[in-house]
Amino acid sequence: MTPAEAKPLLMAHFANQTNPLQRRIIAEWLQDDAHQELFYAWLVEWENQLPVYQPDTDSALNRFSAYIHTGVAGTEQPQPADIRPVDVPFWSPFLMAAASVLLLLALTGWYNRDRMLYQTYQTVYGQTRTIQLSDGSTVTLNANSTLRLPRFGFGNRSREVRLMGEAFFSVRHQPDNQKFVVRTANGFDVIVHGTEFNVSTYAHRANVMLRTGQVQIDYPAGSTRKQLMLEPGDLVNLNQPGLPQLTRHVQPQVYSAWTENRFVFNDMTLLEFGQLLTDTYGLKVEIPESLTKRTLVGSFQANNADELVQTVAELLDLSVSRKANTVVLEERKSRESD
Repeated sequence: MTPAEAKPLLMAHFANQTNPLQRRIIAEWLQDDAHQELFYAWLVEWENQLPVYQPDTDSALNRFSAYIHTGVAGTEQPQPADIRPVDVPFWSPFLMAAASVLLLLALTGWYNRDRMLYQTYQTVYGQTRTIQLSDGSTVTLNANSTLRLPRFGFGNRSREVRLMGEAFFSVRHQPDNQKFVVRTANGFDVIVHGTEFNVSTYAHRANVMLRTGQVQIDYPAGSTRKQLMLEPGDLVNLNQPGLPQLTRHVQPQVYSAWTENRFVFNDMTLLEFGQLLTDTYGLKVEIPESLTKRTLVGSFQANNADELVQTVAELLDLSVSRKANTVVLEERKSRESD
């Protein structure tokens, strides 16, 4: 079934207008991961065409999950007094479609709460990827990175994303000053309104660099949390929990050069370079202790790991050997014999 054939069939299914045979065809089509992403995209498109249908996805999923496990239908939860419920009959096509979608998820075996509620973008080692968000913001993911954001309500209810790895953000300012929040697995959050900044959350390299605008860093400090405001040109290192290290007036292009496949070294040690190869390309790097403190200075263009390693080896007059996923950097034999 081609996308051109699948889309009208899915739209009819969301409106509860498919027969058992068509639902079986859909279930088989959904076995492909790529088709599942199309399913969610078209579901969002269908919902946007029907503003009267505004489901509370969290409570609906909880009630449905409880019904699957106990066989007892959950009761309706009381609604806050300041929210007027939409006057829609219980067995309206909209609610029947929602129930049909949930039932399909359970029957096809890929029912998963996180996958239903969140869109995930990922990059592999050596890959970068630029993503245009629905609020007009742009995110460029570095290698071996993951960005997760809500499938429903992003830009309307909130603008909150979760990052693992590294990304450069260009955040679109909203007329209502709605905040954009980047949450990290390292424990710190970046809170902005509209600006450009780089966030790195690798195990050995956690920092935030602000190019334009203003951001607030919210970080843990013992049993409390503290805030730090950054101005353009500021870099804060967050490798040590609770002890941010702020550096003023850095060169922003140094920290976002990776978006153009450039690597800028400013007295980077060879040991740190090895960690960069691990983070970016997934390589294991072996360096003799005698070489670990040698430093790199300069800016280099490289489209892959081999180009970058060869450039650095020539710069420092080193020999390079590679076997599978391991790179060994050593002194050249001619130098050792001198």
